[in-house]
Amino acid sequence: MLALLLLAAAAQAVPESAWSTDQTAHFSVHHENPGGSPSDDNLVERIYGGLHPALISLAPWMTDKKVDVYLYETRDSFLKGRFSPPPWSGGLMSDAGGEKALAVYAPLDEVVTAHELTHLYFHSYFDEKSVFPPAWLDEGLAVTLQDQALHPPDPRDKGPILRGFIPMKVFLDSRPAADTPAASVTFWYQQASSVVRFLRQGHVDSLFTDFCAKLRDGADSPTALREVYGYPDVDAFQRAWLAWRPTTAMGMPVGLGQR
Repeated sequence: MLALLLLAAAAQAVPESAWSTDQTAHFSVHHENPGGSPSDDNLVERIYGGLHPALISLAPWMTDKKVDVYLYETRDSFLKGRFSPPPWSGGLMSDAGGEKALAVYAPLDEVVTAHELTHLYFHSYFDEKSVFPPAWLDEGLAVTLQDQALHPPDPRDKGPILRGFIPMKVFLDSRPAADTPAASVTFWYQQASSVVRFLRQGHVDSLFTDFCAKLRDGADSPTALREVYGYPDVDAFQRAWLAWRPTTAMGMPVGLGQR
């Protein structure tokens, strides 16, 4: 019995660098479980294919440089792994020191994987000038693309129907954990996704890259909105977004399902 316990402990102590690795076109997938399913490799590539059209202009390296994906066998081993995730985490990306890595655990969650890969690719654009994207833009894009990575987006889909909204003057400078009551965090993410959808779907698509460039060069959100999209102030942007956002479920006649 002691020998079996020692063997189990030794197996758990295998470092990530010693895991079995599968090579795909855009990833090095490291499996804690040496018998891991090849379907996980295929799923990550399919997610990449869904993200590519939205992110290639911001992260052209994504076609040539592989991301290291660490697929832990269990949530427990993920939490104890070298990335030291917070206890609530379902997955995380790492770009420290030039590393391009994603840490997740089995069974592979496609939503978490798409969300964190979006952060990884999107952050790399801003890392070139050592700045961070605004929280609403960073999280709003990740939430939007996590839903679209494996399902072709319907151009008629304008995203979630919101119960209300956080005034844009407050929202553009807010962060979900620090500035939002715990009960409203989910609502914050929904608004972030809605606003990002408006920028990408309600305007010429190429302007989104120009907007990100302005932010990366040091402009704040109101300035970038004015110089790229032509909104003279935040109130004008808020009015345009409110007029664009959905008030009924997609495909439902006006007057039904109104919130």
